[in-house]
Amino acid sequence: MGTLGRGDHAGCLDRGDVDTLAWYHAMGFDESDHYLHVYANHYSDPSEPTRAIKERRPGIHPIVIFGHAPLSDERRLRSEFARVHVDRRFAQRL
Repeated sequence: MGTLGRGDHAGCLDRGDVDTLAWYHAMGFDESDHYLHVYANHYSDPSEPTRAIKERRPGIHPIVIFGHAPLSDERRLRSEFARVHVDRRFAQRL
């Protein structure tokens, strides 16, 4: 994989990269938890932040909301939001 130069943009960031995951496991790390990162971004879809919150407050206009969610909601959340990914927590016994 090449290095991005100034002005270049990544088209995809794969947090489940096989080589990276293999390195963590080879170094003695175990995956201790999995959950979703959900980004509700006005600039991706103006309705996303409003859909992500239960109740709007007068005078506050959400632009970007970052949240955690259980894996069991992955299918539904991927259908509702443009940016959802599985977060992997690694732990190593000392």
